[in-house]
Amino acid sequence: MSRNAKSPASNQHIPQSDEATAGSSPRIVDIADIQPYERNPRQSRNPEYDRIKDSIRNQGLDQPLVITRRPGVENYIVYAGGNTRLLVLKELYEETGEKRFAHVPCVFRNWHCESDVLLAHLRENDLRGSLTFIDKAQALCEARRMIAEESGIENISQTKLETELRQAGYRIHQGLISRMTYAVEVLLPLIPRALAAGMGKHHIGRIRAVERAARTVWQRHCSGDEADFDAVFEALCCRYDGPEWDTDLLQGAIETEIAEAAEVSVHTIRVALDAALNGREISIPEFVPIKEAPAPSQH
Repeated sequence: MSRNAKSPASNQHIPQSDEATAGSSPRIVDIADIQPYERNPRQSRNPEYDRIKDSIRNQGLDQPLVITRRPGVENYIVYAGGNTRLLVLKELYEETGEKRFAHVPCVFRNWHCESDVLLAHLRENDLRGSLTFIDKAQALCEARRMIAEESGIENISQTKLETELRQAGYRIHQGLISRMTYAVEVLLPLIPRALAAGMGKHHIGRIRAVERAARTVWQRHCSGDEADFDAVFEALCCRYDGPEWDTDLLQGAIETEIAEAAEVSVHTIRVALDAALNGREISIPEFVPIKEAPAPSQH
């Protein structure tokens, strides 16, 4: 079906040639012609799915779906939120065959660019407060990639990204952008279960602080290079990954590993790590390898 072909009468579509001037136009659309947004920030099943399904079954759709269409593509996609409602409608129609679930009111929005749609979904989900931190972080990193590609920039800076997001109606400060990037690029491959269970920005910030401080202590007191520390950190994160994440457990294990590598007591490393975490310089006179500890004096 070409973009200029007439749609079935039951859909009451605005002709494709009119979409260039249809900023926000209402229409009735066959749900078979609408697809969920495949880059929806929500990665898991909506915990409100059953409640939403009961509501639509008993009372119908409470608000129109907002849809758009990529250039040169036949089907619509959900523009801002609404993926769950669309999936519910498709399921109810398959179960009941009732026409009220097959043709639904929609508001059409002009297509601008891919990042515009992703950010619209991110804004909508943020308003509902229904996303985990890692879901938001992954969506933000994907938006960063899209904006860079659409702008013809190889690597967009955090400053420019903050500006671009603000202009798109999504306000977020650089510190949070940095923490989200760390969560996706560093932690997601190591502790996916902990992140999926709902680990928030404060836990992620603490893990990052522990990693930085431990790296400083490692560099000062261990003979291995940074790659050796990376291997230790990654192995310990993977070991303790789980829904019941405990950063204290990770920190204790890192202290033990550094103490063994430096051949000193765990207490000594704990003091040094605590100083690094609090931004203090500390000189530890007893920081002498255990094997070289002086023998007791003879009387």
